[in-house]
Amino acid sequence: MSDRELLARVIDASGLSRRRYAERVLARDERTLRRWLSGDTPIPLVVVEYLQRHERAVLAAGARPR
Repeated sequence: MSDRELLARVIDASGLSRRRYAERVLARDERTLRRWLSGDTPIPLVVVEYLQRHERAVLAAGARPR
């Protein structure tokens, strides 16, 4: 799974809009998130690592990403 696919999957699983996820979870502007998802700007490694840990934690808790 690519970093962009991971980001999209985690956002979807959160139940938040992209804007709210960007602001509340990642403390980033929605435009930054759009650039990451479009591939215009690479997703920083620290964000990818956070997303990977978050997804593992959700799965370990028995929840399933939507």
